[in-house]
Amino acid sequence: MKLIGSGSYANVYKYKDTFYNRFFILKRAKKELTNKEIARFKREFDVMNDLSSPYILEVYCYNPDKNEYIMEYMDYTLNEYITAHNSNLTIIQRKKIAQQIFRAFDYLHSKGHLHRDISPKNILIKEYDDALVIKLSDFGLVKIPDSTLTTVNTEFKGYFNDPALIVEGFDTYSIIHETYALTRVIYFVLTGRTNIEKISNPDLRAFVERGLNPDKAKRFQNIRDMISAFKSI
Repeated sequence: MKLIGSGSYANVYKYKDTFYNRFFILKRAKKELTNKEIARFKREFDVMNDLSSPYILEVYCYNPDKNEYIMEYMDYTLNEYITAHNSNLTIIQRKKIAQQIFRAFDYLHSKGHLHRDISPKNILIKEYDDALVIKLSDFGLVKIPDSTLTTVNTEFKGYFNDPALIVEGFDTYSIIHETYALTRVIYFVLTGRTNIEKISNPDLRAFVERGLNPDKAKRFQNIRDMISAFKSI
């Protein structure tokens, strides 16, 4: 196995299964985790395993003895793909990627979940001969109804998240924080940039200003609001 990533809770490995003749990913919890952190790690698998959408990364089996699970292999992170192809992506191609991201989060929210760690590194891309397919990954911070794993002491994470959460507390995270981070991701998809200063397209500027508005009552209140506004860009 080849180590390809390491986070707060787990190490991520890539390996080739000789029977299926294809690559898979193994995510293994770190040995020093507390019982609560192990429970959060296992919940990440359970949430992804319960979801059924072409826009959610597939997971296959959980090994409780080693606290690890297997999931499908993807070709790129969104960050890698946009960075590598930014000079030749058309606006039509960018919009197709954005529309899939909207569908992914529309489905996730329909299940009562908030991702809470939205970034171009946690959205993955599978490249086929005739299409790109995006999938959401990294559900370690997912917020689900009646969960006891989110407390007032939960650390602020997610580099696309609303910085106001640092003061307000990560336990206050709601749909308006989700649409904030998602606005930043969509802007990145359309432009390849994260700097939101000097946006020349007035429709895109209006979209970004609404999504990131300091007045939360003026932000996008759900994904459907975002989709409607996106159509004018």
